[in-house]
Amino acid sequence: MADEILYGSGGGQNLVVAAVASQMVLEALADRASLRNAPQLVNLGDPLVGSGTQAFAVVGLDGYDLMSSRTEIQSIANQAFTSAQKTVTPARYGLAYSYSDYVSAVDPTGILSPARLSQSILGSANMTFTNNLAKMVDDFATTAGATTVAMTHDTFLAAQFKLEQNKVPGPYLCILKPKQFTDWASDLETRGGVTQWRTATEEMMIAKGPGFKGSYNGIDVFSSDQVQSANAGADWAGGMFGRGAIGFKELALGAPAPGAIVLVDAGPVRVELDRSVRTGETAIVGTYWHGFVEIEDLRGVTIVSAQ
Repeated sequence: MADEILYGSGGGQNLVVAAVASQMVLEALADRASLRNAPQLVNLGDPLVGSGTQAFAVVGLDGYDLMSSRTEIQSIANQAFTSAQKTVTPARYGLAYSYSDYVSAVDPTGILSPARLSQSILGSANMTFTNNLAKMVDDFATTAGATTVAMTHDTFLAAQFKLEQNKVPGPYLCILKPKQFTDWASDLETRGGVTQWRTATEEMMIAKGPGFKGSYNGIDVFSSDQVQSANAGADWAGGMFGRGAIGFKELALGAPAPGAIVLVDAGPVRVELDRSVRTGETAIVGTYWHGFVEIEDLRGVTIVSAQ
């Protein structure tokens, strides 16, 4: 397996466990913004939204149609739904860690245990969700900002105003690369606009994830290192969107197979232990089924700015 952790032989054998420990420390710094429960995302697992694993119907109803007056006993004409057919196909995402009995016995950190590796895989599932969401934010037809130009407060407002002009209902969600966020925050401070900025409290960061920075004009702002490059390295492509722009669907796994050793069973995420007695090897394997779909393009704006 690619993730195999073995003790090995030769002059560098004592470095193996140390390298694994260093990787675990880096994982603590990874970006895992908890965006799954953000109200701006449409969870297509809701039976009121659609059913089935793949296809579902989206009905565009946002209270924009006006009621018209009618005389006594006059029939009310039917208003056709604004509908569009969208398809989402959840895919299987997986991650496995494998280690030998010997390296586990000499591991001074104690991190090579099923419980610790299961916890790491759950964090990776959250980070994978954020990564796939960032790929969707990168793909809106409407853009704000300019290539090779640092992000400013004007760019932030331009994205907000485009959503307002498109009658996108709030609240909005803004996801920025850390460089985009710091450029915007620096420009905001020089303009004296920080009085409108509401910095995230510790409780809010615990609830929404470490990527949550705060809110401005009622817009939740997240900073994520998973934000994609707009053009092969010259610019970043964050974004701002409202509810109805992006939807996701998770596939709840069925009952485990007979004999399976399940360490964590959390709906669409399952972590299992795979043991090989003959080789003295243990594998911790995680699976997460989910998929994203763009529901309505005009409900989102891609924010482009220099790296």
